[in-house]
Amino acid sequence: MKQQKKLMFSKSVAYKWMVSYAVIMLIPLIVSAIIYLQTKQIVEYEIERAGHAMLKQMQNTVDSEMNQTEKMAMQLSIHNDVNKYLNLTLPDERTQSFQIYKARQELSKYKSTNDFVTGIYLYSSRLDKVLTDETYVDSNTFYEINRQMIGMPYADWLTMLKGEADREKGLLPQIEFKRWGTNVVLMKPFSNAGGENVLRGTLVLPLNGSKIQNMLKNVDWVNNGDVYIVDKNQQILFQSNSLANFQSVPFAEEGDKGAGTSFMDIAGTENMVSFIDSDTTDWRYISVFPSSVFWEKAREIRNLNLFGLLLCFFVGGGVISYYARKNYNPVRELVNMFSGSKDEQSQRVLDEFAFIRESALATIRERDDSNSRQFRQLRVLQTYYLSRLLKGQIEDGLTVEEAARLHHFEWESEDFAVLLFYIQGCGEDGPSPSLANFIVSNILKDFTGEHHGLSFTEMDGMLAAVMNIRAGRSASWKEDIEEALAKTLEFIEQKYRLHIVMAGSERHTGLNSLHLGYLQALEAQEYRLVLEENVSVWYGDIEPQQTDYYLSLNDEVVFINLIKSGELAKASGMVDDILAQFFGSQVSIELVRYAMIDLSSSIMKAVPQETQRSKLWEEWRPMKRLLVCTTRGEFRQELMELTAIACGMANEKLTLMSNNGIGEEVSAYVKDNYADINLSVSMIGAHFGITPQYVSKLFKEQTGQGLHDYISQIRTAEAKVLLQDGVTIEEISARVGFSSSSAFIRVFKKYEGITPGRYKNLQ
Repeated sequence: MKQQKKLMFSKSVAYKWMVSYAVIMLIPLIVSAIIYLQTKQIVEYEIERAGHAMLKQMQNTVDSEMNQTEKMAMQLSIHNDVNKYLNLTLPDERTQSFQIYKARQELSKYKSTNDFVTGIYLYSSRLDKVLTDETYVDSNTFYEINRQMIGMPYADWLTMLKGEADREKGLLPQIEFKRWGTNVVLMKPFSNAGGENVLRGTLVLPLNGSKIQNMLKNVDWVNNGDVYIVDKNQQILFQSNSLANFQSVPFAEEGDKGAGTSFMDIAGTENMVSFIDSDTTDWRYISVFPSSVFWEKAREIRNLNLFGLLLCFFVGGGVISYYARKNYNPVRELVNMFSGSKDEQSQRVLDEFAFIRESALATIRERDDSNSRQFRQLRVLQTYYLSRLLKGQIEDGLTVEEAARLHHFEWESEDFAVLLFYIQGCGEDGPSPSLANFIVSNILKDFTGEHHGLSFTEMDGMLAAVMNIRAGRSASWKEDIEEALAKTLEFIEQKYRLHIVMAGSERHTGLNSLHLGYLQALEAQEYRLVLEENVSVWYGDIEPQQTDYYLSLNDEVVFINLIKSGELAKASGMVDDILAQFFGSQVSIELVRYAMIDLSSSIMKAVPQETQRSKLWEEWRPMKRLLVCTTRGEFRQELMELTAIACGMANEKLTLMSNNGIGEEVSAYVKDNYADINLSVSMIGAHFGITPQYVSKLFKEQTGQGLHDYISQIRTAEAKVLLQDGVTIEEISARVGFSSSSAFIRVFKKYEGITPGRYKNLQ
């Protein structure tokens, strides 16, 4: 038992929550670890960027001052007083003392404008003397006075002033920087205007080392490194730490790069070395800082990060455990509520959520099944009740409001109308009749639900609807249903390939009037079928007029005589006139049927008695065939065929002729013309020049088969071939010579025993 509880807990949602929370907690821990690992790279980048920025700032400042100094040197090189002084010779010295004085005054003025130099020294090679902004002495005396500043032997110093080393190389620089002891000076040589390779003199500008050193100290932003300015030979010109004993910087990066940073091991200590080249001179600015200074900050970040990770781990673990158990309590209550006697089922599910989901879905399915059963039962009850109402079976004393509430109808008024819908598919692949009724009823209800209430049922194979006319739309209820029918047709004609025709009653009040409305709709539907009008019909539009009908005895005698004389054309014309008389006027369907019966009776009267008793006449059964006709075209076709038969029989008495080969010729003619809708016994008799009755008699005597049956069998045989090829029934009826699909179906079923659609499905 304990093992079972443990197993259930390991699959419990609380365990999954704890794992999920732990995974979520790991995300910031992993991110923090990644951030810590990236700290070194970020610190290095920031160090490099900060060092480069400081060096760049120092370079801009020093280069600016050097620019001014070089400009001053160039200005002095073209100054008139300076050049006059350099051009003096020893004999001219005494006479041109004022000129020397003027030159010294100019040097003094330039010195006062630039604090980046500590003095201005102008050496004259011809006089071997040095003119400064304060003194004018020979070179030896000047050397003795400034020996400590010069920091080299007199001979070397004098050689430097005269530029002898540069002349040996064949190159005389315009401006160069030299080191005198611990000082750096700018030297500007003056060439001889005569073109001789001898200098007239040299301008020396000692740079203010203390000012430059202060600039370098400002770059030492961590107070733990050194900053240097070196020349192209890597000799140190200036440095921030005056106690450093480096004379050169061999570890500075070489190459063509104008700036860069690298980490180097100097005296066993890792240092970051950054450099940048001057834009105006051949100097290079270098900073050297111990890396340990910056990693102290990184170590602080690391320690803080590790502390945060541990704190998150322990605090997060406690929070996860607390909230997982707290959130689990409602879930456990739901499980206990759904479980009941389902302990076995609860052991089969993975966790509580799965159990709750399955239990909830089972409850929802039970509810939906119950609702579905109730809906189907309600639908059956509604359909049954509507059928009883339309048949006139109504409960006494039940009002419209009570009936609507009892059977859940949306009836709001006492006014009703009955609608009958004839639904026809456009092919064998269309929906079934029941599905077609379902589709049409739902779509019509959607389009009319806004204005009127529709309730559907099936009556004698047709879709019937009881329409409750709302009070506010009583004046336009017909237009509303016609508009809804048009929208329905537009929607389903292309998608479902259905065609709908409606027959409707007039408006009636009360439940007792629904039976009368159904009869009116039924009569309108029958009227539409007889007249072959494929449009919607209202009973009010076809209400028959008060018309007296009778077929006069005189007309009947004339018709009978025409048949007896075998005058088929005149007899057929009279049949058309009679049909036009009845179908052209708005008479009732009963009167139309009476006229058809009268005409068939007249035809039978014209046929000889011995012919009526013959088997041929029994096979035609004229009255039975005429009674099953439902459309005007079928009535006419049957009457014309009966008239042709009667005229043919009459002509047999008048003409005696034999033709032993007529049977084969007739068979060939039928096979060639079976697709002609007008093919009949009369047409065959006219083709061979004999009466229809006689050609039919000869054909049966020679073949043992009736000509009419033979035509129908030929057409049926061709129709079977087309059905196997998948051709539609409507197209087949037209291609094999039938006037309508209903006539084709009737004939096919007569000879094959099944309908064409059934035969097609069996294939």
